[in-house]
Amino acid sequence: MNNYEENTAFLGNWGRFQKSLFLILYASVIPNGLAVLSVVFIVDNPKHHCSVPDVNLTEDWLQAIIPINVVDGEEQRSSCSRYRLDTVSDLWAQGFAPGDVNLTQLQQEPCVDGWTYSKDIYQSTIVTEFDLVCSDQWKQPFTSTIYFIGVLFGSFFCGQLSDRFGRKPVFFITLGIQTLFTFLQVFSNSWEMYAVLMFFSGLGQIANYLSAFVLGAEVFAGNAQTAYTTVGVCLGFSTGYMMLPLFAYFIREWRLLVLAIAFPGAVFLPLWWVTPESPRWLLSQGRVQEAEAIIRKAAKMNKVKAPQVIFANSVIEEHTTKKMVKTVTVIDLYRYREMRLVSPILALIWFTMALGYFGLSLNTSKLIADPYIACLISAAVEVPAYIAAWIALKFWPRRPTLITFMLLGGVSLLSIQAIPRSLPALSIALEMFGKLCFTANAGLAFPCTVEIYPTFIRNTATGTCATFSRVGTSIAPFVFELSAFFKFLPYIVLGSLSVASAIAALFIPETFGHSLPETHEDMTKFKRLRLSCTCQTNTLVSVDVAETKLVLPNGFGAFTLVFLTDVPPHHCTVPEANLTEEWQKAAIPLVVVDGEEQRSSCSRYRLDTVSDLWAQGFAPGDVNLTQLQQEPCVDGWTYSKDIYQSTIVTEFDLVCHEEWKQPFTASVFYAGVTVGSLFSGELSDKYGRKPILFATMVVQTIFTFIQVFANSWILFTVLLFFNGLGQMSNYVAALVLGAETLTGQARVMYSSLASNTAFALGYMALPLFAYFLRDWRGLMLGLSLPGLAYIPMWWLIPESPRWLLFQGKVKEAEAIIQKAARWNKVQAPQNIFDQFTVPEKEKETARKNYSVLDLFKTSTVRITTLNLFVIWFIMFMAYYTLNLNTSQLHPNPFLSCFISGLVEIPAYIISWLSLRRFRRRAAIIVSLCLGAAPIYLVQLVPRDMPTLSLIVEMAGKFSFTAGTCLMFTYTSELYPTPLRNTATGACSMVSRIGSCVAPFVLKLRAVGRFLPHITVATLSLFAAFVTLFIPESFGHSLPETMDQMATRESIHCPCQRKKGPTRTIVPTDPI
Repeated sequence: MNNYEENTAFLGNWGRFQKSLFLILYASVIPNGLAVLSVVFIVDNPKHHCSVPDVNLTEDWLQAIIPINVVDGEEQRSSCSRYRLDTVSDLWAQGFAPGDVNLTQLQQEPCVDGWTYSKDIYQSTIVTEFDLVCSDQWKQPFTSTIYFIGVLFGSFFCGQLSDRFGRKPVFFITLGIQTLFTFLQVFSNSWEMYAVLMFFSGLGQIANYLSAFVLGAEVFAGNAQTAYTTVGVCLGFSTGYMMLPLFAYFIREWRLLVLAIAFPGAVFLPLWWVTPESPRWLLSQGRVQEAEAIIRKAAKMNKVKAPQVIFANSVIEEHTTKKMVKTVTVIDLYRYREMRLVSPILALIWFTMALGYFGLSLNTSKLIADPYIACLISAAVEVPAYIAAWIALKFWPRRPTLITFMLLGGVSLLSIQAIPRSLPALSIALEMFGKLCFTANAGLAFPCTVEIYPTFIRNTATGTCATFSRVGTSIAPFVFELSAFFKFLPYIVLGSLSVASAIAALFIPETFGHSLPETHEDMTKFKRLRLSCTCQTNTLVSVDVAETKLVLPNGFGAFTLVFLTDVPPHHCTVPEANLTEEWQKAAIPLVVVDGEEQRSSCSRYRLDTVSDLWAQGFAPGDVNLTQLQQEPCVDGWTYSKDIYQSTIVTEFDLVCHEEWKQPFTASVFYAGVTVGSLFSGELSDKYGRKPILFATMVVQTIFTFIQVFANSWILFTVLLFFNGLGQMSNYVAALVLGAETLTGQARVMYSSLASNTAFALGYMALPLFAYFLRDWRGLMLGLSLPGLAYIPMWWLIPESPRWLLFQGKVKEAEAIIQKAARWNKVQAPQNIFDQFTVPEKEKETARKNYSVLDLFKTSTVRITTLNLFVIWFIMFMAYYTLNLNTSQLHPNPFLSCFISGLVEIPAYIISWLSLRRFRRRAAIIVSLCLGAAPIYLVQLVPRDMPTLSLIVEMAGKFSFTAGTCLMFTYTSELYPTPLRNTATGACSMVSRIGSCVAPFVLKLRAVGRFLPHITVATLSLFAAFVTLFIPESFGHSLPETMDQMATRESIHCPCQRKKGPTRTIVPTDPI
């Protein structure tokens, strides 16, 4: 099929055939909009409180028996407890009124007699019918998740099934499944039965929507195709969505509402006899006659004459036909390089789009008091969103349009936390604007995905992307449950993901102005932002995505200690010893810390003295407690479990006289990293980059897993040391392998942005793991799993051609470059490295085993190495000091850690841009100075402005993060190939010494509150001065020999004696 649109152009774009099919498909999508968000009403939670049996209590006592709680600054009646009924009955029988009793002192009990639900809005929901509240409250969001899991399975399998059996059969089968199981929900007599039926209803829901979308996209062409994929099918969904609050308003009983929602699906099933199959799909299966019959029928409806042979110029060649008729699976998405690169990016975009869209949609009942109006507004917002998407698709390129809507949506949601409480309407407006942007993205994502993939795999690709979006929808019901953790956390999560997806969208192909691709070859014609570079033979080598993914586990492991060694509030355990609760609290002395009174963590008043005072009838207020003798915590400690179930601090009692073990634990880990960085560099120079990359990954994964079984602090630290052996060593090996394989802008992109962003993503994922895994052993087990997943990438990642050349393995190096040439569809010369010669002096040393001592043999290398050691030590000491301090920045350590990780993304982007445009030395100096300035300024911020302190410290963290990224790239560009990995490993080893010192820098706070900040800032300015004496590498190719390194220009230290004229290489091709 050379061009379907050309062969069917005689039909026109908007005849009777297109209009009738447009209306049919539009109407058939309405049941989807009705069903998918019906949980907004069916699973809504009316106001409720414990039921109080009729025990002759007065009305006053019936009201007073329910406790009053403060929620978000407002008093509300408790939903899950009441004062003990027998106690209240006794007080009433004795003639007391509620005002005569201090009710807060009464014991409470759960709702043993059930609940009483308000019927102001609903007559019934599944929450009221099955009591999905209090201990069963988790079932509310989980009900929606079960539905969306069904949608996930349906969207995944329907894509492959419709590619195999046709668009039309799968379209109507899924519509029937959705209708049948929605109807059966009416007869549910338990939550479990309802949830099972919801799962099967979900199997058909979006799967039906997806089939209708692809069917219309393949039948229509030109403007009709754009109108259908953006306005037609999406407005059909929105029409159903807008009908939902009307149905729910007039039908307040959930079973009748479900019955009404099932009815439209049954009405649309007879459309089978008027809906055609996709001619494109028929042609891809070699069924040319059936495709022509449909087009001829369309020609009659449009009153145009069809040519005698419609697809004469579009018959698929025999080998292509065989390829297309064969079974297509998800694996085929990774068979071709173009699909392999774009599919993960589209998966992220679809995931974020669905998470944001459904998260905001399911939250509508919480926006205002009237859920029907809120839902109607949320649905109405979709109409201008889809119209905007339609206009954008008609006139603007796909990629910038997607990026614009994702950025606008992300920024609007991130801005909500800045709105004062006194302006709730503005907060709602921003949320609805964010919903508009996510909705527009939904309208854009479908056609963009359809336009990227060729016909033979289009539905499978769209179904796979929809599968990832359903993962997002499955999580969406729980997103706004995060508000219990921090009010604005749901908006921060959605906004951050939206911005990250906008960055990822830069790398998808541009399809604007192109016809739908029919074959894989058509797909290669699209324009894309390529991360490619040129080696000496002009053979293109692309960034290896697998190498980047290998860095993710490092982001997990590097800062796990933020949570593992965090210290919850604690105090000495006071045995009950028949003491009253008042005396048990008073037994802990009060101490002043930073101007605030706190309970002592390491001492208590002598227990025998306190017991004697209690026995004599004294109350704590009768005694001057400060005069009593104190004793250490001989009975152990009691730890708060408000944040953690356990850490190694609580398990091994690393407090008080054992407090030194907290920072020392981190130092042991970084000591392991130091040793690993040193030896991994020499070993990878000797045995190759690839073996060491995977060996260190295995070491890291195994010892992380074994730590789960540690039964003492000593065993834990020993295992932590060996864990550290593999951690940053793996990162350095991956960095050097990528830096040597790539050249030019691709090398800069990988070493500054890709690898570091992967590290930051792992860092950002860490607080999510820690939030859901509050026990330290469970957290360690969870963090060991990603490493196992990446080990099979051994078979995908090549060895460094540069290293192979210097080992004399020219044929192996040529084989890798020739494979890269085939991937990039360029012709490689027969002898790639026939002009590659190594000087006689270098031939002798090429196979030599280099060690750290070689970094100090010549004057130029020695001075450069010593200066780099100073810079790496200070840069990473500052970076880790600020990172390990994150748990102290905010009462919520998970949030502060997430923010700290989030800051790294823009920092790495800035460093990447700097490496493209600016000289290395200047960029390093600027990052160090800009990092020092805000750290100095922290001490000027008033105590009553902690948010400003957080912002200032994060500004310093931002600069140091950018600096660490620059240092890896800078160092790898300075040294020749034989020494490059050894040098980078040695510098990394020195940086680990800085990271070992970092935990103790924070302990300087005991001497002076701001002494850690002053230390970090002062050393940073010193490192900026030292940077002046490092050679400049901007504009130079990677040095291959020692002589090439000696020619780099630098500002010479006055005490350095020159041995001749300095040779300066003028940059000829900026990197």
